[in-house]
Amino acid sequence: MILKFEKAINKNQEQRVRYADQPEKFMESEADLDEEIKNMATLTEAPHLYPEIIKLGSVSSIVSLLSHENTDIAIDAIDLINELIDEDVGMGEDELERSEDATNGMKELANALIENELLELLVQNLERLDEKEDADRQGVFKILGIMENLLGLEPQLAEKIGLKTNILPWLLKRIQGKEYDSNRGYAAEIISILLQENRDIRLKLGELDGIDLLLRALSTYRKKDPVDDDEIEMVENFFNALCSALNEPEIKEKFLEGEGIELMVIMLKERTLGRIRAMKVLNYAMTSEAGRGNCLRFVDAQGLKVLFPIFMGKGTKKLKKTHSKTFIESEDEEHIMCIILSLMRNLSRDDVQRLRLIKKFTEDDYEKVDRLLEMKDLYETKDQRVKTEIEKEKEELDQEDIQDLQDDFYLRRLDAGLFTLQRVCLVIAALSKEDQGIRERTLMMLKRQGSDISSIFRIIEEETVLMSDFSYLSRMAIGGTVESDDKR
Repeated sequence: MILKFEKAINKNQEQRVRYADQPEKFMESEADLDEEIKNMATLTEAPHLYPEIIKLGSVSSIVSLLSHENTDIAIDAIDLINELIDEDVGMGEDELERSEDATNGMKELANALIENELLELLVQNLERLDEKEDADRQGVFKILGIMENLLGLEPQLAEKIGLKTNILPWLLKRIQGKEYDSNRGYAAEIISILLQENRDIRLKLGELDGIDLLLRALSTYRKKDPVDDDEIEMVENFFNALCSALNEPEIKEKFLEGEGIELMVIMLKERTLGRIRAMKVLNYAMTSEAGRGNCLRFVDAQGLKVLFPIFMGKGTKKLKKTHSKTFIESEDEEHIMCIILSLMRNLSRDDVQRLRLIKKFTEDDYEKVDRLLEMKDLYETKDQRVKTEIEKEKEELDQEDIQDLQDDFYLRRLDAGLFTLQRVCLVIAALSKEDQGIRERTLMMLKRQGSDISSIFRIIEEETVLMSDFSYLSRMAIGGTVESDDKR
């Protein structure tokens, strides 16, 4: 089969050279080549034999077809490569994962393809294919499929794909527009994958005005929902890409310059998918010292006016009903608490924005302080339930097993809402330090619950990092200045 494939390539090349001005004389050889490329797909049944393809030198032949003058042949080659490294290759009907030999064979093939300049040639094809033509449009989709499959096999390839090729500019251009199509959706997914771990790719995105382009793409959904599951996935990838990029201080600045805060505040006013994910984006944008500018802008953009009704539960029931697959109340509450904490960390006593924040907790007869204590009671009950279960399980374990399972025990507490509980307690403690009225209200409400302020510090004192955070928040409450992350 491989021999016939190589012969078909050679014959077609020879006839194209000999009859360059008479295409009818090499069309038959082109049809034969098309057939042999398709026949090569049977190799997917034996991925453990891929190393033999490499030894026979056929990888360079396959890759060379990506430069073929006939785009139909190039698309055939794209289709073949996509099939050879598809995520389902080597997986039987009842198998959950492929064998080690099959995986190693696929990785060897992937590396050999890349050594033969696969990535550069794929990007060249992205630029030459005309998506107005159905076959070309499918070719683009399969190129993006190859990129996804490569990243699935070797996640570290993200750096090579994102930084050593021109795919990122193409992807950013492709996601523009207002209508959904499968290639636009796939482009959004590849961007999201590339940004997951790599700081340099995130910075390159910023240099290419990628944050503005992502915000522009999302602005379509500021007041409306995507219409189906595929479009929902695309929008989710836009938000995920934004959140990944916002891990970098430089991107927080670009987000501020691009009026990302204003767009997210607009989204918070609606009852859409955008409202749900905007809360997460704001959390990422406002965290750490680099988020100070975004915190100031959030208050100036009337963000508090929108945030606190949500904090009090406004619109939650409707979102649960209309977006049951995407809205998780506990996640939303976690993001809200992180946003409030970021505001308290990044706004100093000299900032009028901080005064406006503290005032929110004193107005309407301290109802927001009551809400904090209600949340504390709810999440503490959940945490106590899990702790009781863990203690019962420990009775059946020896000391070594208990030690080995410490991380698992802690993860179970986090799943039950410990992270949110810790943030709620930090906010209550810090607010009580800053405002006498809030402190008195807190003590009164805790007493009604049969508790006292020590129940709050019991949670904070569990971890050194929480105590350090409280110390910093206490300094801010009495007039301290905003400190760098390493001093907090």
